[in-house]
Order: sequence, then C-alpha cells, then structure tokens
Amino acid sequence: MTAVVFLLLTCVAHAESPSGAERTKIITGVIDQLRTSYIDVEQASKLEPVLRHADFSHAAGDEAFAEAVTALMQSVTKDQHLRLLYSAKRFESPGNGSPTSTEIAEWQAGWKRDNYGIERVERLPGNIGYFKINYFWDAAAAAPSIAAAMTLLAYTDALIIDLRENGGGDADEVPLIASYLFDQRTHLSDFYRREGNITEQQWTYPAVAGMRFGREKAVYVLTSKATFSAAEGLAYALKNLKRATIVGETTRGGAHPSRVKRINDHYEMMVPGSTVRDHVTGKDWEGVGVLPDLAVPAEEALAMAQISILKKMLADKPNAEGRDEIRKRLAALGSGR
Repeated sequence: MTAVVFLLLTCVAHAESPSGAERTKIITGVIDQLRTSYIDVEQASKLEPVLRHADFSHAAGDEAFAEAVTALMQSVTKDQHLRLLYSAKRFESPGNGSPTSTEIAEWQAGWKRDNYGIERVERLPGNIGYFKINYFWDAAAAAPSIAAAMTLLAYTDALIIDLRENGGGDADEVPLIASYLFDQRTHLSDFYRREGNITEQQWTYPAVAGMRFGREKAVYVLTSKATFSAAEGLAYALKNLKRATIVGETTRGGAHPSRVKRINDHYEMMVPGSTVRDHVTGKDWEGVGVLPDLAVPAEEALAMAQISILKKMLADKPNAEGRDEIRKRLAALGSGR
C-alpha cells in the first residue's frame, strides 16, 4: 500500500506581506483543494464561504497569514491535520507536492541521525522490555531498525511501547510494528480515501525480519496528550484488538491521514483526504483521541505500566523465584501494595 506520510513542515517567516490579490489567489487554491480532496465534504462546504469572507489583514507577513488561515480552518473543522504551510524558499519539487530527490536525501539523512525515531530499547528490571519511539517516518527505511529493536526485546516477559512523545508520521509503520505483536496475519484497519473513492485494508505482515515478540505476552502502550496521528492509530488498533493495555492520557485525536498539495511556489496545504476505520469498531479517533485503559498523568505512565506488569507476575507465579526482587522493584516504583 502506498505510504501515507503525515508531513510536518517547518515554515520560515517572510518580511513582507503578500498583496490582497495574492492572498485571494491563495485562498482560492485552498478552497479548490478542499472541494476536491478533503475527506469531510460537509465541512469543506462550510469552510468555503468562511474563507472567502474572512479578513486576514491582521496577519502581517506570509507565515502569519498561513497560520491565520490554518487557525480559521481548524476552528471550523476541529481537524488538526488541516493546515496551510509557508516556506520563504521557493519550492523546487513538482507542483503535486512530491519531494525532489535532493529533499528525499536530506530527509533520509535526518532519519538516520535520529535512528528513525527510536530513542530507547531497554530491558527493565523484572525482564520487562521497553521500546520508546518518537515518530514514524518511512516504514520501508525504518524496517531494519525496527527489526533489530524487536529482536532485542523478543525474550522479555512483557513489553512497554512508549508513544508519549510520538507525533505520528508514516501510517505504514503501524502494521510494521504491530506485526511483531501477533503470531497470525491480523486485520488492523481500513483506510478510506476520498480521491478515487478507494478503501485499502491494513493488515499485519505474514512474515517479519528478526524475531516476533508474539501474541501471548502482555503489551502496554504509553500515551499522552501529545500522542498524535499514526501513533494514535497504533494505540487504537492494539487497544480494540485487545492486544495492549493503554496507559497514560487521552491522545490528541487526529485520524485523517494527509497529503501535501501545492498552492503556489511558496505555499502548500496539508489536506486530510483519508480516514482510518478501525476493523473492530468501524470507527476512528478523530476529535476524541484514544482513551487510556489506565488513566494517569503522562509522566507517571511508565511507572504505572511496570507496576501493573509486576503485580501480575506476582499473582500468576506465586511460587516463582525472584518474588523478593519483584517486591523490591514495586517498592522502588512507589507501590507497596
């Protein structure tokens, strides 16, 4: 399936404001994209007269104008993926928003430096695996790193996946990571794309590189108010398939995968043209987020997950070796119960 990348682009301020005529052309381009591509046809219709009659004279400069248009669109739709983006540098990529080979090379170099978002892979006391990943960028490129991380964690007795700082990215990384948590090919969700009226199913892989963690051992997913987009998709699918316990805070609530559309040489638009429908519920998390099973402040989620796992170990193995060590660890985590 074609990767859907949720691109978060950095906008650079410009000293001069565009003319009224230029802004009118930009707004017309935005409306055209809403008409043809935006997933919510009803909201697109509501936005058109609002945008045409809005006064953006208070926005001094190009970046401020883009931010004002974004704020207005999001105030009407509540869709956090819907954005107008500005760059002082003239776009070199084709008019359809596809990146140039130079841009791709720059992104790939950045992904490698950041280890594809993987911040920590660790074996915690009690033989608990810990996997912290802060973004999902390009599943194909990240696959070897994901395989290495999951292989290192394969023999732990329980797994914690930390998405508290994960703002999303490539939706194809959802089935990639989920594939290590199931033994059989599993239907996760369906992507519906307005353009072409296409529905694509998202399944776990029949085979993976490295070793699977497997279906039987406990998985906990940590979330926060910052967890967004594709990261929410992973948490939502695992929760509804009863494959993971979600610990932390309700997530931001962005379930509309987006594509970047060109408006002119300096403006692009993130247009949510798809929605993700969970295979189990038939719903998405747009505007409501993913609700935790164990609700705690984000900063307490890691300790809470460990406490839950360790208590279950004590309950399931009343005569097992290492019970004293488990109790000491629980005490260190602030649980004397």
